[in-house]
Amino acid sequence: MTINNFKYFPFSLKLKNPFQTSSQTITERNGFIISISDELENTLFGECSPLPGFSLETIEDAERILRGLQYQIVGFSAEENLNSVAALLSEFHLVPSLQFALEQAVIGLIIKRNKNFIKDSFATVKSEFGVNAVIGFGEEENILDRINEKFNESYSTFKIKIGRDDFDLDYRIIQSVHEKFGDKIKIRLDANRKWSFENAKSFIERLAIFGIEYIEEPCSNLYDNLQLAQTSTVPIALDESLSSIEDVHKVISDGYINFIILKPMIYGGIISSLQIIQEAWKKNKNVIISSSFESAVGKSALVLLATLVNHSFAHGLDTSEYFKQDICRDLYEVNNGKIFFDHNNFPPHFDLSLS
Repeated sequence: MTINNFKYFPFSLKLKNPFQTSSQTITERNGFIISISDELENTLFGECSPLPGFSLETIEDAERILRGLQYQIVGFSAEENLNSVAALLSEFHLVPSLQFALEQAVIGLIIKRNKNFIKDSFATVKSEFGVNAVIGFGEEENILDRINEKFNESYSTFKIKIGRDDFDLDYRIIQSVHEKFGDKIKIRLDANRKWSFENAKSFIERLAIFGIEYIEEPCSNLYDNLQLAQTSTVPIALDESLSSIEDVHKVISDGYINFIILKPMIYGGIISSLQIIQEAWKKNKNVIISSSFESAVGKSALVLLATLVNHSFAHGLDTSEYFKQDICRDLYEVNNGKIFFDHNNFPPHFDLSLS
């Protein structure tokens, strides 16, 4: 396979509601869509969209590299396997979000040329998987109504944001959710790094009676979360505490962490995510594939990764409803709390005429 054309263009998507990070409020997602064509005139797309407050690089960093890359990558060749793709891209100095975009496009070309590539390369390819509904801050009645709405749409896993200044408010809300829905739903909690180590120990002891699937980022730093995981009666999940692929590998190998929330756009791409998935499976850890608010283009690569994870836990890919308008139709919308996947129709065709 030889690359004979490379292009990119910017996009901007407005969020329906602001997304609050630890340092800023995000009201839109900005990034680039790249297109790569091979010598057979197949063209595939990839998304590069650093997430402010999470990604190490800025969108300006990515664009600077893109400007040079469009003159460098044309003419390069790779064999139709992941090792060859990794070797090809190692020739360039790429930031994680751009690594994601290029791997998405090049792997898409390989699959386009060889429709058996997915099922021949991976032991497990699911045809469907569950997703969790995200329930943000709000009044107790509104939260219960929102969960009930999603429950009636056949969602069974709910990630509920907690971390209010008054923990008793958090507790009463989770108590009410449990009283109303009981074992009919699975509850995940996201404390957004709000608690000190000692408070986290105390709060988790109180919450454990509700059968929490896991609690995400309870403490304000990685060290405290790792220490907490050694004794916590509720499994601990890590997300933004993990700032690099090296952090992820270390946690999988050495820690007591049961769940890793993996954002491939932030951590450096698809191939490295596959390696993490395989390593986690060997260590009996669970990788949850999570969106960084990608457009429908980037989301499609996350869906592929989620089908390759060897567990039945729900993934964090229910993002379509967050945008006022996506860059194109989302071909992997949630239906009855699940996303369905047909490897024979991957990679999907995107109509980017809206952009």
